Amino acid sequence: MEVHHHAHTPRKKWAHYFWEFFMLFLAVTLGFLVENQREHYIEHRQEKQYMKLMMEDLITDTIQLQRSLAEIGNSLSNIDSTILHLVTRNVAKQTTTDAYRFSSVALKRIPVVFTDRTLTQLKNSGRMRIVRSQKVMDALTHYWNHIEVIRITLDRHAHYRSMGRDLEIKIFNVAKGFLKDHEFMTRPGGEMDLVSRNAELITEYANALAYCGVVLKQGSIELIEQHRLATELINLIQKEYRLKLI
Repeated sequence: MEVHHHAHTPRKKWAHYFWEFFMLFLAVTLGFLVENQREHYIEHRQEKQYMKLMMEDLITDTIQLQRSLAEIGNSLSNIDSTILHLVTRNVAKQTTTDAYRFSSVALKRIPVVFTDRTLTQLKNSGRMRIVRSQKVMDALTHYWNHIEVIRITLDRHAHYRSMGRDLEIKIFNVAKGFLKDHEFMTRPGGEMDLVSRNAELITEYANALAYCGVVLKQGSIELIEQHRLATELINLIQKEYRLKLI
């Protein structure tokens, strides 16, 4: 009778299982850390790229702010000249023409456009969280909050400017000048007649111009402050991210 002997496999010790588990755990953990580190590296690189773009936006803003301040200065000068001509009550044709010529510039729209390209990209992509510098985030928040203050002032200016334009057509005979020269309204060179010499109407028009001047003076203060905030933010981003101006 043949006897079969069963092969005996020695049982693995608990230490062996422990090391297998430890090595698997170590591999998974290291893989997670490497992947996490890679994501941090990518996000940090993206953060730096966004900050470069942000600096470009801010530099563009400073240029725009300087132009807008020059426009405000020009408008304020012409507001003073227009009011001076109007309040003299002199109805001479040259005085009338000069008053309209100055008012044409005095009531110009003041364009102030801020570049929100990078901020919009960060918001729309949900990547605001990659901006790790709290100092930069606080400065950015303050910068964009102050823009809202400027927009409120510009809305007030638009209101008084519109009021002035409405009164303008009741005082100056623009149609007659337009028939002579289609560019007369923007570049008056000939004589200008009055539709009305009503003192109260002219005073109301001068008051509208004066209110425009008051609001623009406040606006110039706010734009100067915005320019300061932009310059400080540029310097802060340079320092925090070790970037150079282009």
